[in-house]
Amino acid sequence: MVRENNHRGVVSLKFLLPLAFLFFSQAAAQNVDVLTKLRLAQGFEQAGEWERAVSIYEVLHGVDSLNYVFFDGLRRGYTQLKEYGKAIKLVQQRLGAQPADENLLSTLGGLYFQMGDERRADSLWHAVIARDPKNSNLYRLVASHMMEHRQYEQAIQLYLSGRKVIANEELFVEDLASLYMVLQQYEPAAAEFVRLLRGKPQQLTLVEARLSSFTVREVGRRAALKVVLDEVQRTPNDVQMRRLLAWLYIEGKEYDSALGQHQIIDRLSSADGMELYQFAQRAMQEKAYPSAAKAFREVIDKHPTQSILPSARFGYARAIEELSPERDTLSIVVGTPPSAPGEERVPEGRVSESRPSSQAAIRLYESIIADYPNSEIAMQSLYRIGLIRYHRFFDLNGALAAFERARNLPFHASLSNEVTATIAEVRIAQGDLAQARAEYQKLLRRAPGQYRDQALFHLAELDYFEANPDSAAKKLQSVTANVNTDLANDALQLLYFIQENKIAVPPALAAFAKADLLIRERKYSEALPQFEEVLRQYPTALLVDDGMMKIGEIQLLLNHDQEALGVFRKIVDDMPTSILRDRAQMRIGEIYENTLKDKAKAIEAYEQVLINYPTSLFLEEARKRIRLLRGDTL
Repeated sequence: MVRENNHRGVVSLKFLLPLAFLFFSQAAAQNVDVLTKLRLAQGFEQAGEWERAVSIYEVLHGVDSLNYVFFDGLRRGYTQLKEYGKAIKLVQQRLGAQPADENLLSTLGGLYFQMGDERRADSLWHAVIARDPKNSNLYRLVASHMMEHRQYEQAIQLYLSGRKVIANEELFVEDLASLYMVLQQYEPAAAEFVRLLRGKPQQLTLVEARLSSFTVREVGRRAALKVVLDEVQRTPNDVQMRRLLAWLYIEGKEYDSALGQHQIIDRLSSADGMELYQFAQRAMQEKAYPSAAKAFREVIDKHPTQSILPSARFGYARAIEELSPERDTLSIVVGTPPSAPGEERVPEGRVSESRPSSQAAIRLYESIIADYPNSEIAMQSLYRIGLIRYHRFFDLNGALAAFERARNLPFHASLSNEVTATIAEVRIAQGDLAQARAEYQKLLRRAPGQYRDQALFHLAELDYFEANPDSAAKKLQSVTANVNTDLANDALQLLYFIQENKIAVPPALAAFAKADLLIRERKYSEALPQFEEVLRQYPTALLVDDGMMKIGEIQLLLNHDQEALGVFRKIVDDMPTSILRDRAQMRIGEIYENTLKDKAKAIEAYEQVLINYPTSLFLEEARKRIRLLRGDTL
């Protein structure tokens, strides 16, 4: 009997298995069909073919009316086709099954609004809030639907009323600020962020980031400034609010006003000069050297026991160096070192901030070296002295002496490599190419990759100066292997110049290189006739336009502005095949802008770059200059 029942069970199982397989196969096939139709509907939707999308969504919704994806796709389709009655009916049907769904109720309100029944829409939205007036998420839900229909003012009022009902003044800060910003109501937007900072002082960085979305415009910054100033007057001991005020001043490049705030912050927070020091460093980065100098000076005078004192003194010297007037560099033009300016002697470590000079900066660096003789700060000070003597005074021997002393201090490997590279540059300026080569060889042997590429490039330059174009080209090809660096671009330009000219007219290339070396030696008065002679002897050489560019640059260095303009115009007007015409046109604009101070002619010159050289690499720079000169920088 048992055996018989088991047999029947086996027979039944054998009979049912094919039926089950058939059932699941049909279900799987249906699922595949549904998925295919859904993808097709979504494709029509993305293509904007809403009628065809709706026809498929209707079929899908008929198959499974509980599926939210099908429902929402159909709702979107009806809404896009402005069949609001159908959309409302669809939502109401779903609400019948899900009456507690606030999102559906809010969506229904939006549909009535689109249909033009604003009273009913408003009633539905308020009904959503009435379900739980203390629930902040309901306010955000309804406000999102209001914003979807550009009801920004209504959303603002909703948030403000929600804040009162929930009795939490810190609610909806970012929501309200975003709405105010959309309406360009910058003062109330700033007031919301002030409210946030007042309640959460640790959120200063976030507040600055949010404010920056509109303080980039001066009208926005001024509005925020007014709000924050009012708050600072109300709570004068609020350090974070003063930090925000200082940040707004910096955003507007009002550095002295920012310094005033940091002076107060330093006192309120008992920072013992650290706040001032950090501001001074920021001001240096922003090239606000007068304010940086004042801040560093105050740290030095009022906080002399601080560990940051050596760095503050170095920062002060750097600021004075940057503030030094251009008269210190005028003698470079004729290639002779200036005599030391006869200025009033001031106490060691102090300078006249109203009449800063390079000599004053040197004295400040020397006082640092005397007080911290065997230190990294002394090494940095010696390096700065060397740079001043080289670049501003063209005092090559004095520069070398400072650089050698810096290199003998073993505190900063990267700075030591910089010193070696600069010593090599000074050797070139002296005309001592053998010593320059020896310095670059040192870098090639011991320095990291970036310095080795730099050394190899300059060794190639030395080969070029010494009329060894093949050797120069070989080195330059190695440098150009890394194509993503500025150095590689310079190497490519020199390599192209050498390869283009070494076969055509080798003597012209050699003579050009000889004149080029005179520029590096800052013997401009000697270089000028050399280049003119190259052009006279080799009038058909490929390097003629390069020679003209060099002559124009030298005339500019010699303060012969009109002569320089004439040369650059000749390249633009008389050399139609030259690839340097756009560069020459840019130089014309720069002369009018920076030297002759003729704004109208500068704009006209830059506009010629845009008109005549649409593929020029100078295109963006020309546009930028035009905007700045016109004052329409925003």
